[in-house]
Amino acid sequence: MKNLPQYFKRVFDDYMVLVKVNPDDFSGTELIIHPDGKVEKTEMVFDEEIFDDLKVDEFNTCSPLEFNLQLAKTND
Repeated sequence: MKNLPQYFKRVFDDYMVLVKVNPDDFSGTELIIHPDGKVEKTEMVFDEEIFDDLKVDEFNTCSPLEFNLQLAKTND
């Protein structure tokens, strides 16, 4: 059985970053939510140290619902 994706969030001064990581193959998606509400989506390939990197960069876990609500705002 595959592992479920994990979701992370960090709020900066004027924007927010949400990250989805698939732990099986370290693929994922990064969403940048700009102050004007625009959502920028980038497909990513991470390395095995992504979870340590996110912790060092002070990302917190977030819910899949929050991530997917923001993802729905993209134009893709």
